[in-house]
Amino acid sequence: MCRQYITAVKMSGLRRLLKSLYNEDIRIRLTQEIETAEENLEEEIEREIEEQRGNGIDEYYPDAVLTHRIPVIAYDNGIKYLTEMKWGIQFDPEKKSPLIFNSRDDTVSTKPFWKKLFDRNRILIPMTGFYEWKDIGQKKKQKLKLILKNKKLFFVPGLYWKNKEGVNEFSLITTSPNSYVIKIHSRMPVILEDKSLTNYFTDSLEENIEKLKPSVEEILISE
Repeated sequence: MCRQYITAVKMSGLRRLLKSLYNEDIRIRLTQEIETAEENLEEEIEREIEEQRGNGIDEYYPDAVLTHRIPVIAYDNGIKYLTEMKWGIQFDPEKKSPLIFNSRDDTVSTKPFWKKLFDRNRILIPMTGFYEWKDIGQKKKQKLKLILKNKKLFFVPGLYWKNKEGVNEFSLITTSPNSYVIKIHSRMPVILEDKSLTNYFTDSLEENIEKLKPSVEEILISE
């Protein structure tokens, strides 16, 4: 289970990080208002970056929390773009239906509804780390931070749906723990290999389901 993770605080900071690490310039889409004035967005981003540099500020990575709008990478008409979506799918808020913030790999690969959602509405969720809570007895849990030893940024597959208000809500996909995470939890986010990222948005459903497996990357755990 993952209910808190670490991402970039500003879209431009994440965009810059993606470009520096993966040499890929990904477009930004925030809201309908920004889409209509997209020609001015690049200049705003550059001004923000220069301001950060002038103040000696590098990327700052805050915690992403449930029900907040968080940067994700989506795909439309052959173009990858950064946008914001609400973390947590709730099908019927009036009836207080459960908030689905994680989707299991076995559910995504076997249940028709979730398979269709993953096929049509797949996203990538950029992370620099995530948290898990280890059971230490006496009904107490210890919050632990997990990062990849050899990667500053990694990507978790996810899926989304549009609610009645037209807001895109997403869920990230989890799998069985690897040899590092199993010490503290029974689930972990799927962490895609770099080679799996290239065709993630264009590969078939079956090909992407094959990618939903525990990561072999070394994970560092700290309090």
